[in-house]
Amino acid sequence: MPKSYHFSLGDSTTGPIGLCARVTADSPEVALAGLREALGDEHTIRLSAEDTAAGVEYIEVYFNHKAITVADIDEDEEPPAA
Repeated sequence: MPKSYHFSLGDSTTGPIGLCARVTADSPEVALAGLREALGDEHTIRLSAEDTAAGVEYIEVYFNHKAITVADIDEDEEPPAA
């Protein structure tokens, strides 16, 4: 039976960026593989008209897949019943 795994990959209360994700999978390793695939290597943040008017040209976020491990799972739980 799959479990729901919560990854905690940064804390915006102690650093500049926080990121968390919840992945349902058959094991922590499968959850990790799914998260790595979903994140990709980089994401471009879409800017609003207000952002560009304020002079923000672009925001790119990059991910280091090797740095994300099953140790970043801070909880697992049974998914809600359907």
